[in-house]
Amino acid sequence: MVSPLYHPELGGVGRQAVALTEYLHKIGVQVFVMCRKIKGMPEWKPSAGLRMIQINTLGSSKYDLEAKSIMNLLISISFCFNLMLAFIRNRKEYDIVHFHGSSLQLIFNVIPLKIMNKKIVAKVAGAKMDVEAGSFKGKYFLIGDFFIRILKRVDMFIAITKEIRDDLIKDGFKRENIFETSNFIMPEKFYPLEKPEDKYAIKKMLGIEADKKIITFSGRLVQRKRVDLLLRAVSEIVKVRKDVRVIILGHGELLGDLQRMAIELNIPEYILFKGFVSNILDYLHIADVFVLTSDMEGMPNALLEAMACRLPVIATRIGGVVDVVEDKKNGLLVTSGDVEELKDAILKLLEDVQLSASIAEKAYETIKENYYIDKVADKYISLYQRLVA
Repeated sequence: MVSPLYHPELGGVGRQAVALTEYLHKIGVQVFVMCRKIKGMPEWKPSAGLRMIQINTLGSSKYDLEAKSIMNLLISISFCFNLMLAFIRNRKEYDIVHFHGSSLQLIFNVIPLKIMNKKIVAKVAGAKMDVEAGSFKGKYFLIGDFFIRILKRVDMFIAITKEIRDDLIKDGFKRENIFETSNFIMPEKFYPLEKPEDKYAIKKMLGIEADKKIITFSGRLVQRKRVDLLLRAVSEIVKVRKDVRVIILGHGELLGDLQRMAIELNIPEYILFKGFVSNILDYLHIADVFVLTSDMEGMPNALLEAMACRLPVIATRIGGVVDVVEDKKNGLLVTSGDVEELKDAILKLLEDVQLSASIAEKAYETIKENYYIDKVADKYISLYQRLVA
């Protein structure tokens, strides 16, 4: 398994990589991990006996490389090169390399791995971001087309959404080399609150007033998440309801900008910026509405986690969201960038208790029936078996 960021609580791709690796290790698949060595991350330990090779890179204290910058490019290139050396040193220990993400670390290492006669599986984490397979055609002064020629040597791409599948086909990848599955949930980590009355005890523990209605966002504070839209919607909501509080879980480069924006909108007392939290389940259990405002996503883990906790969700009509959420049944879909529509959807769920409960229950059923890890991991195992047969 290769994932530049490999941590159970940071980054959607990294969390999915950890969960899948731990599950495969638990059921007896011989698996080990190659990831970046990053300083200052919250401590955690992989399962006993699970080997993790940490690759030294430039910028060892920086884990969020989403922004397109020279420094992030240099960090990525240093990871690519040292990863290649690790592949060569450990070449007798693996048959398949599963990349979580299909950007530079994959492009750089396809040819060396094929020379060593290894099978390559590459998960595409997001669509239309110009940094992964499926979004290179005609980009970067035709360098993108050169990337595509290299990537056609990959044995199988993982498309976690229909949009990603279609983009891979548009870039010229064969349909038979695209494996469709989804992101998944660990049911022992994200589950509904069994006793609704416990909600108030958790609120008290977290220092949240019992009578407040909680709107929750979880994710990195970067441009494509569009948390600014949520703040603008709340500035309108508080004109008619003073009992709301917005909890924003996560951190990122826009934290300071968003805090200043809350002040400019005269709503700082309604917004709680919590940053990174290790007890995200507690915050989901006290939420009344979960909101995802992104204008670009693969299949957002935060959305699946909220639905797994039996929460009514509001999400933008984009990417993998529309593969999971059926409007007005297991969630409400709104137009990306439309503050008015977002405001109306939040108010609707806060005011219509029956609709909110119905959506929440159907959201939970959707996750339980289709997105628990055992169902998805079995598909991966079948794919690995096919590739080495």
